Amino acid sequence: MDFACIQVPWFGIAIARRENPRLGGRPVVVGGSPEEHAEVTACSLEAMAAGVTPGMSLRRALALCPDAVFLPLAASVIRAEAERLANLLRERSPVVEEAGEGHLHCEVRGLWALAGLGPAEFLAQLRESLAGATGLPVLAGGGATVFAAHAACSALGLGFRVAGDCGDRRQSIVVVPGREREFLARLPVEVLPVEAAMHQRLRLFGIDRLGQLAGLPLSAMQAQFGPAGRRAWELANGRDTSRLAPAPSEFRVTEEVELPAPAVSQASLLAGSETALGRAFARDELQGRAVRIVSWWAGLEDGTRVGRRLAFREPTADPRHALFVLRGKVEGLRLPAPATSVGVELRGACSEYAHQQLLWSTGRGRQRELDEAIAQLHARAGEAQVFRIVEVEPWSRIPERQVALVAYGS
Repeated sequence: MDFACIQVPWFGIAIARRENPRLGGRPVVVGGSPEEHAEVTACSLEAMAAGVTPGMSLRRALALCPDAVFLPLAASVIRAEAERLANLLRERSPVVEEAGEGHLHCEVRGLWALAGLGPAEFLAQLRESLAGATGLPVLAGGGATVFAAHAACSALGLGFRVAGDCGDRRQSIVVVPGREREFLARLPVEVLPVEAAMHQRLRLFGIDRLGQLAGLPLSAMQAQFGPAGRRAWELANGRDTSRLAPAPSEFRVTEEVELPAPAVSQASLLAGSETALGRAFARDELQGRAVRIVSWWAGLEDGTRVGRRLAFREPTADPRHALFVLRGKVEGLRLPAPATSVGVELRGACSEYAHQQLLWSTGRGRQRELDEAIAQLHARAGEAQVFRIVEVEPWSRIPERQVALVAYGS
């Protein structure tokens, strides 16, 4: 086993049901109340059976499924949970690829041997650790190729009884290396990572299982679906040479300062913030670089945090400018408890941002020098060489009559 796939089926719904277990088995629509002018973020299988789909208006969802429970779970909450799951997996695997929210691929080559476990036991323990940390119904699949792991996990999510399932729906399964085609043959075409429209067309052609697709001529699949058809045919035949493409890790610099005494005054918060910003911008890894975002927080005596996020109009490498912007966020801030620490996190690093300086500095002396230089240029050429634009007939509908060029100095 070289790769593993981790999935939480119907991710947004799983989060909602974790918060309210009584929603189990009921149609659930996530996105807000039906009266809002918003769209469906996620919906349960029960709601989908009634015709509800993500992206549909909430009012339309209510008309199709009046018995559904509507929940105001924000997309940002779903994304934060997805990022948390990904970070937990990164602690257990050196290479992690996000295929979607609650859908991850990772490399486990050699990890199970280092742990002194068999592939199936290692995968089961990996799944249990993630499920225990998140409280979500995590499923896991493993195999020698990325698609084999993905297909096994997706089949479990679809409720399909895979080989060796012993009649029960398992939560993790490993595809035996060398038997990928045999394993895939019984799986539904929905496990293919292609557009949903292709799944529908395959079923219209009477192709329900990957084994049927694998038995078709490659030329027929290419003629019907183009490059996607060739890729689907290769995957159905157990041919997969794809590798994981993890997203580059975001550069972050974090500094936190303990306050001399618990404080609630803005002066104390800004003084601590100035120290934290100065230390953060002075770090070696930030030399010659600017940042776009600063996250600021105050650690309170009761163990909670109060935070603010700053997104600069232009990247900055100046801690004084960052403090000036932060001051506007902190002013008027009322803390529920005294602060014991202040911290900042710098993100969005890029090359230093520079401004074009003026060609001439301002002032009467410099203006007089400019006038004399232009007069000298006119004298040497014998005629005007520098002109200025003057409005003549701004009301005219003919652009050429609206302005005129006049010799500079005349």
